[in-house]
Amino acid sequence: MDSDDEDSSTPISHYGMQESRKRLQEVGFHPSVTLMTPQEIEREAIAYLNGQVEREPRKDFYESQKLRLGSKIFRKSHNKNGGKELGKGRDKGRDNDHGKGLDKRRIVLTQGPWFNTRKFKNAIKGIESVGHGGNASGIVAVLQHAHAGPMILDEIFKDGHMSAMNLSRASGKVFGLVGSNVKRWDFTAAKYIIDPPSSVMVVMVPKYTVGDIRAAEKKYPLMVHPENWNNERRRLEFEDHPDMYKIRSIEVEHVYFRWAKVWRETCQRAAGPYWASECEEIDPRTDEGAIEWWKGNHRAINVMGSLKPLDEMWSANQLEGTSYKPHVMPYTLAMDSLLKLMFELFSARVHIRVLHLHDVPFLDRRVLAIILRGLPHVVMVGVYNCPLIHFGDVIPILDLIHEINIQRRDQNVPEIQDFDFFPYFNQGMPYEHENAATYGVSWSPLPMDIAQRGIYAIILKAVMKSKAMGIGLLFSPAHAFIKYLTKIPNTPLGIFGFLDAIYRYLEVKKDDPARSNLKLQAIYDLVKPIRLALNENLADDWPKYYTKQMAKTLLCCSSCGYETMEEFFPAGSKNRLPRHRRICGGCHLQLYLDEECDHWKMQKKRLIDKLCPDWNREAFNEDAPLFEDGAGLIRLKSTETERPLPQFLTFVVDGLLRVSPYYEPLMRDNKIQFDSLAGLPSLQDVAEDSETMQRWYSVVVLALREDVFRRGIHELRNQYRTGNKRKRIPAYGSTRMDGGAPDHQDELQPKKSDDGKKCFYDQKAALKAAQWMAKRKW
Repeated sequence: MDSDDEDSSTPISHYGMQESRKRLQEVGFHPSVTLMTPQEIEREAIAYLNGQVEREPRKDFYESQKLRLGSKIFRKSHNKNGGKELGKGRDKGRDNDHGKGLDKRRIVLTQGPWFNTRKFKNAIKGIESVGHGGNASGIVAVLQHAHAGPMILDEIFKDGHMSAMNLSRASGKVFGLVGSNVKRWDFTAAKYIIDPPSSVMVVMVPKYTVGDIRAAEKKYPLMVHPENWNNERRRLEFEDHPDMYKIRSIEVEHVYFRWAKVWRETCQRAAGPYWASECEEIDPRTDEGAIEWWKGNHRAINVMGSLKPLDEMWSANQLEGTSYKPHVMPYTLAMDSLLKLMFELFSARVHIRVLHLHDVPFLDRRVLAIILRGLPHVVMVGVYNCPLIHFGDVIPILDLIHEINIQRRDQNVPEIQDFDFFPYFNQGMPYEHENAATYGVSWSPLPMDIAQRGIYAIILKAVMKSKAMGIGLLFSPAHAFIKYLTKIPNTPLGIFGFLDAIYRYLEVKKDDPARSNLKLQAIYDLVKPIRLALNENLADDWPKYYTKQMAKTLLCCSSCGYETMEEFFPAGSKNRLPRHRRICGGCHLQLYLDEECDHWKMQKKRLIDKLCPDWNREAFNEDAPLFEDGAGLIRLKSTETERPLPQFLTFVVDGLLRVSPYYEPLMRDNKIQFDSLAGLPSLQDVAEDSETMQRWYSVVVLALREDVFRRGIHELRNQYRTGNKRKRIPAYGSTRMDGGAPDHQDELQPKKSDDGKKCFYDQKAALKAAQWMAKRKW
């Protein structure tokens, strides 16, 4: 709270949990947060969580997947024989909207409303209107207007994914007009689905099943004779054939297998399977070429050397087995497609004003920075569910937008005005397992003390930055980021109450005689969701905590340099750590999310490291400003990073030499999260600089190495599904945290820690908390 609030003439009013809830019920939330009542939010949250907490057994999950993704003929015959039309299912993506809206089968097959898969087209046929049919004809007339139509669509997409989605749902004809009047880029095929004269570019990753890919194998049987394949492949590629991605996917699986056979022979393991041996050192008989190729990676060499002989196509080939499984884009092709996307973005840089990026693999915050810095006319960017972009990235992306806008102001070019953001949502394992849980913000369980404090610290910082910058959409209740935040398992009113408290605090007038009361109440509601998750005896907050402790202590983070209330720092930070070595929950959470290693994330990021050899990981980004009226909640305390040597001043008292006490200055010289966007290549370098391009092509080859390694792990899991007690060889999957299935539907989640520390909410815990709070009316 600001110091000038201390002279408020109004005495402090009694305020606690009951009073906080009573105020909400009488006044409601700030209109910028939601128009729903607390009871409506609680009922909706409890109903949603009730529908999510139960997972199907593994067998039932794969059976329901067969029904969702299998052939139309299979579904018909199965239903005719009395089978279930759909399994219980779970929330499959960001557009599910808690089970409402479009048919779930369409959502599984379509990410966003623009990619017209065959099944989506069939589902649309015959539908006059999803909404109010009377309005559809008027919308169609406007969209078909030669001049007004494109301009209106530009504005619709500038308003974010949800606005475009809502428009598309108006009718089948509107859906077609929306899809055919903006640039749509197919990431897998690395080409446009349609390329009209539009300033909107939507990048998407179509979803294929293994059956979809295998269909091409039947059409082009030359694949089994590689010596006859090259000319045919070149011809199809030259013709820009629509099956090209499928052909390349088939081809690369054969390439992976051929390399696996090579490494199986050249990576020796005389001691037997590496996990059954105490010795994991590289066998001295291993071929030098293998050691060079794997860059001395002993784990990869041991994996390949532990494989049983590969006489026939290995089961790690994802095209083996059933046809209804989702097809995962090979890393080699994904990295190659990312390069081609950046080529196209550079080529179209003069024309693109609105950019939507959906589900793009290998797109992390660094690649996003390269893209945005190279698109001088983009005024709106939407980033949706890209696997390498997590919740904590909202801060460096806002700082990036600030940096870009500074340059644009100098050049008298329109600034980036809107940012629509849906970080990757971690749904967790898709079927029943003792470790299976949905944490949303992370794949792994996190300590509650870090996660809860960190989430709200990051939101506070993001609100203040976006508000100071005038960035639209990010905290709009009808857009993606709020949808994401309210989907994270937490207390049902937590996000809404937190944002409500921020807006109330910012709107208190300086000449209001009750300003001290109003700000204290807002601060109490601000830290309420953190304390609900971590503290007991909240019913006893009045008067001691409320009048003597709350908002009395501000701590400075030695990692980011921001100063805020101690509730945003891990427990004990005030008393257990020196004042110049405290680190806020937001920085801790960013570090946790950066270091998650599920789904081969660390290996993917290391590939991107190689694309950015000059990346300065420890540098600070250009700090976006904070909203001035929020200085009582958070402020940038210091940008200094070099700690001076201590200087002990001496003086004489009564003839004795005295030494004055020395206090370490507060600064950010203890950075723990490497969210830097400094030292990256430019988009022009990627597109035109021969050295940068060559580096990228070499990383495409290195991606092949990662995929072979990962598939080698899958193969060992399949070869050693059960242990051999006689030979003392345990089942391979049980020796790995991921169950021997990295970046696969069967990848295991880590179990919760048994160290006694409270774990962050999963959906079951959030449901329990919601029911308890609704009962107590907190």
